[in-house]
Amino acid sequence: MNSVKYAIVFLPLFLLYVFLKGGSFVVGSLYRLIYTMLPLHRRLNDEIFAVQHAKRIIVIGSPGSGKTFFAKRLSKWTHLPYISLDDLYWGPEWKRSTDEQFLQQLGEVLQRNEWIIEGNYHDYYFTERLQRSDTIIVMDVSTIEAITGVITRSLNRFLFSNELPKGIEQEAIRIWDISPRFIRFVLGFRRRIRPKIWPFIMQYGKQRSLIILKSKYRSCLWKNSR
Repeated sequence: MNSVKYAIVFLPLFLLYVFLKGGSFVVGSLYRLIYTMLPLHRRLNDEIFAVQHAKRIIVIGSPGSGKTFFAKRLSKWTHLPYISLDDLYWGPEWKRSTDEQFLQQLGEVLQRNEWIIEGNYHDYYFTERLQRSDTIIVMDVSTIEAITGVITRSLNRFLFSNELPKGIEQEAIRIWDISPRFIRFVLGFRRRIRPKIWPFIMQYGKQRSLIILKSKYRSCLWKNSR
């Protein structure tokens, strides 16, 4: 009976995960194929040059935009330390830090000479992060791509205990981090949050290297070009 209940619960979720991952692979392959046919290689080379010479990079974008995966890979490529604002804000076991603790930790990070800071938190030292950075990378993806990314990540955590928050080390732990409130936030990000942060991005981006990626698949081209 337990096996039947397990199959009823997990089989549909597993099939949904396979469908989303398969669709992501197909879309990514098409994106890379089409992009190679377009005369945009000079722009790509400029982006790679900017990142190679960067010391302080911020990566921002909607939840599900792929910024965490991208920032971690960028950290390995550039050898710059990776800092997740989620890790600072929530701490081990997803226990929320106080605003004072979060701001203190973030302030200390900003004083360092080298880092890649990934995350939004536009109410916390957002302009200070922009001022201290020399390179701003915006994952300006569509709402469909963002919500697909959020669902895929949550399924990965729930089904396989992968992509767990920092500090959670137990095996086979299952996390389902999607709530109606969070879904509404992701769906409304481009309509409500983006207009608030975009003027600051454009203002500080004039004096820094500003890279705007319209899809998470766009960053995959860097690996093939460098």
